[in-house]
Amino acid sequence: MITRRSAEVTFHAGVDRSAHLTWGQQGTWDVFRQWLPEMKPFFVLTRWLPVPLLLELDDVLAQLAHLLERHESLRTVFPAGPAGEGSQRVLGRGSVRVEVLDRPDGDPVSFADLVTDAVRQAGTTPFDHETELPIRFTVATHEGVPVLLVFAVSHLAADHLSADLLVDELTDLLRARADGAAAPPARPATQPVDLAAFERSLDGQRLNVDALAHLRRQLARLPAASLPPRLAPASPRYWRGELASAAAAAALRLAARRLRASTSVTLLAITNALVRTVCAGPVYPLDIMQSNRAAPSLRHTVTSLNQAVRLAMDVSGDTFDDLLGHARTAMAAAMRHARHDGRAAARVAAEAPLAAGGQFNDRWSLQPRPAGASPAAADLPGLIAGTTFDWPQTAEAEGMPLYVDASGPADRVHLSLMADTALLAPADICGFLYAVEQVAVELAAGDIDLRRVTEIYDGHRLCEVPGRPAER
Repeated sequence: MITRRSAEVTFHAGVDRSAHLTWGQQGTWDVFRQWLPEMKPFFVLTRWLPVPLLLELDDVLAQLAHLLERHESLRTVFPAGPAGEGSQRVLGRGSVRVEVLDRPDGDPVSFADLVTDAVRQAGTTPFDHETELPIRFTVATHEGVPVLLVFAVSHLAADHLSADLLVDELTDLLRARADGAAAPPARPATQPVDLAAFERSLDGQRLNVDALAHLRRQLARLPAASLPPRLAPASPRYWRGELASAAAAAALRLAARRLRASTSVTLLAITNALVRTVCAGPVYPLDIMQSNRAAPSLRHTVTSLNQAVRLAMDVSGDTFDDLLGHARTAMAAAMRHARHDGRAAARVAAEAPLAAGGQFNDRWSLQPRPAGASPAAADLPGLIAGTTFDWPQTAEAEGMPLYVDASGPADRVHLSLMADTALLAPADICGFLYAVEQVAVELAAGDIDLRRVTEIYDGHRLCEVPGRPAER
């Protein structure tokens, strides 16, 4: 029988510090307040990792203390002010409770089931940000010996890249402890309180002014209705499909190399070639999410750094090269103007209210290339057999009609599309994702005509839609 108990991690890291929220934190704070008490999947980020052999529970707890002491965002509470504005207060000392699940010898419950259950519970339980530190830990043990470590961190304290950084750092800390070596030094990184101070400085405000000027130029180019409803919506109204594909991962890299573009630009151009089928004009509103880690001082920062940039996304042209050029321009502009005061941007956008558009969030392209020889273009059709499709989410309401997301490990991209079924029926959502894969595979081998893109999409839309999302 699985037993549960609690342990405690105590940290001592200096004095308390307080500040306004950073721009990235403020954006996440506002989204939380928009949706809570409803929990969206991105509110809590979950990860798990193995614990090296021969470590005791106390060894694991000691490394968790190291982690908390290094990253102020993990020991921060976020009090709300009288007008609903947020702030951050870093605790110099304190403790975090750790749940310990012990599996006795011979118990039929697998560690995979333990991790799945821990991740599910952590990802659906909101944080009390005013009083609770924004990270939770679970250690799964076998007869008292640590086997797996699970953590859940609030999106207010970390974005997806931050969560991956925490996995890497914990892995290094645990390995050093198992080897009897000193803990590896912390990587230099700006802490959120210091980032908040920079954003209020003259240099930070220059970034904001430039970003708002760019936003006004984009809004002036946008029509009132770019993605009009076309269909009677399903119930629930929003469906998210997800395609997991090794073929698309390899094809995007090969196609990007052949086209002399980044994988993110290539994926955006493919996405826009398909969005053209439902777009009412030559441009549509698109938010491009950026990681905001170009500066070396931010590369290893753990906080909510990512922000979206609203663009008038140009989808005009007669060739795929036209769309590739538009995607290059859009991605470069997004990188330049992604750091800004989101509330000020919302006030600018309110001056010219427009129909909602889409969001493009490519986290996968930031993954390092997988080790070993890469597949050749001729190998890609054979990889398609391993592609899987699922419906992981439905919702009655979302902020935009289209969300395109790319994530997953380096060798298998997870392509996700959440769409308003008044714009894209479930068959369209499914066909869209399979079409991204096939277009990427054909682009890896040679040029593609935009009429061919439409043929591919239509062919996949006519296929049987696998499964149906679970009601949530």
